[in-house]
Amino acid sequence: METRSIHYRRRWFYVLWVALLVLSSGVWFLWERPLRLEWASLQLQFRVRNAPAGTRVQVWAGPRSRWQGQGWPGDGLAEAVLQADGSATLPLFHIQIARRRWVKDYIPRSTWDLMMLKCTAPGAPPRYFALPLSEDIRKGVLRPRWRLTTTVSIAWDGLPTDAKAPPMP
Repeated sequence: METRSIHYRRRWFYVLWVALLVLSSGVWFLWERPLRLEWASLQLQFRVRNAPAGTRVQVWAGPRSRWQGQGWPGDGLAEAVLQADGSATLPLFHIQIARRRWVKDYIPRSTWDLMMLKCTAPGAPPRYFALPLSEDIRKGVLRPRWRLTTTVSIAWDGLPTDAKAPPMP
């Protein structure tokens, strides 16, 4: 009587294991690929109380994972100079939202869920303001074919000098 190896006796288990591995890889690939890309509109009215004269505001928006936390990536969406009262109406931003297939939630690595504002005054270190957009996207406030207008008012002394993104909610 011939004895067969353990691998020969378990060959169907190996086939099943490889098939499940290929199937799970395919599902993961589809999970991470967006079903569709949508563009939401955001109008930002920004006011900095007690801002020094000549303060400039630069805006960056993108996925939270792409924000380095130090420095400035240099590919800002907009730039404006604050008026004498410290206010600026920034241009209309189009925020990219990548939707998943089955649950219609957004994909964090492909969605612009963070907006950073950099305020630079002559002779002073830059100050930053983080505007997380994830809750607005999840609740449906920031969605395609709608315009969300947000007013932000903060004191110059309340702006931090570190460029760290806020923690995820």
